[in-house]
Amino acid sequence: MAICIWRGDAQSVAQVDRVTVDNVEIGDQFTLTINRKTVSYTATAGTPANVYQGLSAAIAAAAIAEFPMATSVAATDAQAAHLRLTGPDAGTPFIITEATINGGNAEVAVDVVQSGGDGVNMIQQIRLPAGLTGGTFTLSFEGQTTGNLTLDESAADVESALEALSNIDSGQVSVSGPDSGPWLVEFIGTRASSTQTLLTGNGTNLAGQSVGVATTAAGQPGDNHRLTISGTQALGETASIGFYLLPNEPDSTGSGTVASLHTDAQWLNLLAHVYGLSSSASLSMVRTTSTTATTRTYTIEVEIVAEKAGQAVLAPTVARSSISGLDQDAVVDSTTFSVGGNSTNEVQVVTLPGNPSGGTFTLTFQGQTTANLNYDQSSSDLQTALEALSNIGSGDVSVSGDDGGPWTIEFTGSLAGTDVGQMTASGANLTGGSVAISTVQAAVAHQNEQVLLTMSASVTSGTFTLSYDSSESSGIAYNATSASVKTALEGTSSIGSGDVNVSGPAGGPWLVEFTGSLAGQDITVITSDGTNLLGAGTQTIGITSLVSPTGPGHWDNAQNWSTGSVPADGDTVILEASDRPMLYGLDQSSVTLDALIIRASFVGSIGLPQVNQAGYLEYRDTHLQIGASDVRIGEGLGNGSERIRLDLGSVQTDVVIANSATPVRLGEYAIELLGTHASNVLRVYRGSVSSAQYAGQSAVWGTLQVGYADDPIGDVQLLMGDDATLGDVVVHGGLVTCFANAGSDITSMRITAGSVTLGGTDGLSQLDIEGGSLFYQTTGTLGGNAVVGGSGTLSFQGDLRSKTVTNAITCQADAANVLDPQGVVADLSIHFQSTSRFPELGTNFTAARS
Repeated sequence: MAICIWRGDAQSVAQVDRVTVDNVEIGDQFTLTINRKTVSYTATAGTPANVYQGLSAAIAAAAIAEFPMATSVAATDAQAAHLRLTGPDAGTPFIITEATINGGNAEVAVDVVQSGGDGVNMIQQIRLPAGLTGGTFTLSFEGQTTGNLTLDESAADVESALEALSNIDSGQVSVSGPDSGPWLVEFIGTRASSTQTLLTGNGTNLAGQSVGVATTAAGQPGDNHRLTISGTQALGETASIGFYLLPNEPDSTGSGTVASLHTDAQWLNLLAHVYGLSSSASLSMVRTTSTTATTRTYTIEVEIVAEKAGQAVLAPTVARSSISGLDQDAVVDSTTFSVGGNSTNEVQVVTLPGNPSGGTFTLTFQGQTTANLNYDQSSSDLQTALEALSNIGSGDVSVSGDDGGPWTIEFTGSLAGTDVGQMTASGANLTGGSVAISTVQAAVAHQNEQVLLTMSASVTSGTFTLSYDSSESSGIAYNATSASVKTALEGTSSIGSGDVNVSGPAGGPWLVEFTGSLAGQDITVITSDGTNLLGAGTQTIGITSLVSPTGPGHWDNAQNWSTGSVPADGDTVILEASDRPMLYGLDQSSVTLDALIIRASFVGSIGLPQVNQAGYLEYRDTHLQIGASDVRIGEGLGNGSERIRLDLGSVQTDVVIANSATPVRLGEYAIELLGTHASNVLRVYRGSVSSAQYAGQSAVWGTLQVGYADDPIGDVQLLMGDDATLGDVVVHGGLVTCFANAGSDITSMRITAGSVTLGGTDGLSQLDIEGGSLFYQTTGTLGGNAVVGGSGTLSFQGDLRSKTVTNAITCQADAANVLDPQGVVADLSIHFQSTSRFPELGTNFTAARS
């Protein structure tokens, strides 16, 4: 299966939804909802446009952070009127729902389905290629061909040439336009208002054309790599801070220590080594010192300005030096503000717009001109010709395209990431070419106006009237036949007998066509009055997705992956050396990966925070939902991610957490995990981790192991939420908190170091403490044969609820402790072994609370 590496650099596309309404009546209420927040508008007119304008204004006035931008779009020939919703940020999705409340009256809707009017003449355009220097062309119409026409023909001369054809009479065409064209040919007289055969042109004898050169992507150098290193020590400390720099660049020449008292030259020399630079002159450095009432901070800001400028570079790992004589209490940190890179190669496109049939052309780049190039040149030969120029070396351009173009030229090699300036071209020696003939206005015959009358769906009885040109009809029954509607219309003072035709079933809809003296006219609007109709119309509101959001933060965009495809079952996904976040398209629950590897060099975020930065509770998917047999987080060098939120679903998973960054927000954990398989395994060695932290979340860990890397107490901060079900738990360090309200006892717990707080109501079936502390603050039963040994402590302090302990607790040796000063365990019994606490009682005895 494939190894998929996260790139996160797809192009952003904003989400666009279209809202449409139908059967609008005055008093109808239309509501849009996002994240339980609503915006409503009550129609003040019985038209969709009234609703679109009202909703758009209501959304703008509400200023609700979750809502996208709303625009009322008027109807055009290409689209119907609608409300357009556009995402607030490119690539950021939104989820919107709709509802309506019927508050209107029954009505007869009047829609113009075809406007009446006079016919339209067909107009064709004749256009010659740009840049011609000589030659002639001909025009043909239905098999008849004109004599030779010159480049600078007048409109009158072109008209005369066409009327000289045996199949075009005088007065059938009218030609306009400047000398040399383009010329517009309108068909008039007996050819008016009807579609005509398209003229054709022959430009075989044309000479000289323009060659198009356009820059489609300007060259742009990449960002420089920038790094900040800081060290903080007590203000009264006299020893220097030592910084140990460990390179990550493959071409580095070594690591080493540099101190805050060292000179700029010493700093720059070491930095040049760890970055793999040949000279410290390729670096720019600024040093600053700041103090507070108690501390002093040295800051070094580094930028690569030459040699590797504009390239992506791996920052060194920075740690406090342990060399004797340096301050061992100082705090050393580093931040990569820019990894560098992201350059853009210049791309130019060369075209021969006139479609020449012979001849040659040349290209000029920064004063150097190629040899003659054939009109049908291949891309490889064009590349060879450019590389033959003295200012373009081999490998400095890459040319693609079909023979005869267009050709796409990308500047690479020594010209990569450079704004090189646009090439120029000469096509003076090109011959032949197409004469472009196109229809700029299609013919339209005379049109009779047609109007569709539609009755509200739920009308059950009553009458309505129709009005035209200030004249109102008599009452028309709600279930009238088309003949009755025709009679009523012809009975008005403005419509005579024979001026309308009406078709359609009894009760409508009825199609009204204006004929007779009203044929071929743009008719005054017909209006209706449904006051006397009984029954209420049913309005509708619909939401259609026009553009789905996507961008660099979308898992489900293939452009974000090294393979060019979204990861599938059995793939291995790797996130490394990137700050590109993964925010949307997170529901991949149907996919099971072979492995999900998130290295410490990945500093972007995965998933959305519980509370959006705009202040509202997040309603979109907050976790990456995906199955994975193997999950590894925080391995290797780097600061790690501040937010990784994973929902591993029902797939059996083995999770190893080597490290994480500090959480981005107070009250959050850097890594948040969900997963429900009974055999899930979680191993944590360093980092800030939670599972099922929030209400409504659940997780199951058949095996939980907590270790440490350097500090047995401080390396791990682990929270198990209310609905986290635990099996066998081993704690060798860290600060572990279990809310313990899953409704299932913990199978076993072994503690050798660190501190564990067990709250809630879940019990513990077996306990072994060899070191560290367990604060037993749950009301669940402590079962099995609990053992406290070594330097371990079992404390029932801090929670005054009654506790139940099934058997006597074994307390081994003098350093082990069981604490219950408040007496919350009513029947507490402790079996002391190998103790010298009470020498008069011996080394082994049992004490019970009476």
